[in-house]
Amino acid sequence: MILNLTEQELMQMKSAVLDADGEEALRLLKEFIKRLQQQKQAGMKSHLDG
Repeated sequence: MILNLTEQELMQMKSAVLDADGEEALRLLKEFIKRLQQQKQAGMKSHLDG
């Protein structure tokens, strides 16, 4: 599975890690996991439709 990140998302992630901002890092991870789950579900739907 691949998660594409925007330049802004990459900068946010780097900033959270460098600043040791655990809350922000966790928020970003939750957002990324949600997107991965949505991608997976979309892929399964298109596969089942065919």
